[in-house]
Amino acid sequence: ALRDLPDMDAMAAEPRLLMDATLAMERQVRDGAPWLAQRAGSEEIVIAPPAAPLETADLDRLYSLPFRREAHPSCRAPVPAEEMTRFSVVTHRGCAGGCSFCSIALHQGRGILSRSRESVLNEVARLAGHPRWTGSLNDVGGPSANMWRSVCARGEHPCTRTSCLTPRPCPFFKPGQKEVAALLDAISRVPGVKNVRVASGIRHDLAMMEPDYVEALVSRHVGGQLKLAPEHVSDRVLALMRKPGAGSFGDFLDVFSTISRRAGKEQYVVPYLMSAFPGCTDNDMRELAAWLRERGWHPQQVQCFVPTPGTVATAMYHAGIAPDGTRIHVAKTDSERMRQHRILTGGWGRPDGGQSPRRGGELERRGRTQGPARGRAGRDRRQG
Repeated sequence: ALRDLPDMDAMAAEPRLLMDATLAMERQVRDGAPWLAQRAGSEEIVIAPPAAPLETADLDRLYSLPFRREAHPSCRAPVPAEEMTRFSVVTHRGCAGGCSFCSIALHQGRGILSRSRESVLNEVARLAGHPRWTGSLNDVGGPSANMWRSVCARGEHPCTRTSCLTPRPCPFFKPGQKEVAALLDAISRVPGVKNVRVASGIRHDLAMMEPDYVEALVSRHVGGQLKLAPEHVSDRVLALMRKPGAGSFGDFLDVFSTISRRAGKEQYVVPYLMSAFPGCTDNDMRELAAWLRERGWHPQQVQCFVPTPGTVATAMYHAGIAPDGTRIHVAKTDSERMRQHRILTGGWGRPDGGQSPRRGGELERRGRTQGPARGRAGRDRRQG
């Protein structure tokens, strides 16, 4: 079957049509069908459904290839991420989260494609023989580190969801977090391995579904800082982002703090935060600033929303509507976007947004906070 998307001229005249086209592309990724077509002037663009996902054996063969783990020779300047990625292991592809601002599902799929346990352990054993190996594995994971071995058990049951996890977990989504914890511990026993860290970030709402996983992760596999992406605390904004409610993040922080104290470790959560998201207002940013202030967190850098091709959030930004067609506020001017940003990074919730941020959006450090889970918010190094 072939489905026609709104043509370019019509879309340029009526921004709402971008939302229709974006949701159709999202459904194509989810269902693997149909073929899509869009007319652009005298030409027509045909969009094929995603290729069939790789089987575990195919993925294992791919990751068994003799990669050099070095930047390409054409790179003359140092590559900042090279050292981090050289001793990191990818366990899976895909993400079931369905966040409205994320494009991972568009190029990796929403289903989780997992490598076998043996494949991962074999790669770690090869890494331990690398001439630059120091004993520390920087990261074990994927788009969300705790989704390895997660499966969809719906079979032939039709799916109409945009996310497997929000607004509440799908009953057909079966996480494999006990297996993730066992894998991390097995990697720790590979000869030559001293430390195994998870640095690629986890879904905290998913983690809370399996206490044994959280215990293993926090007590043994956090290298001082754990990256989480709460993004905001306004439940209305979080719903537009397709993120879990703020209560889920707070619950995880309490558990993180308890386990860290019990393990005798001073550890920190590094939250990813976002300003000027479509639907977010100045009052929403003040709510977030107040929430952080109550916990003694001082963000040094925050991502200001940037539209990215193909995402639902970009259609929201362009059309000024939520996916259901409801009108929403969108901060589009530079002054309004910077005002929201300053509320978080410079104004600390004051109505005027406070002082202009220092160069690079950083704030001067204002002292340490108390408790393992109450550490300062680290810099957000995401791109785009």
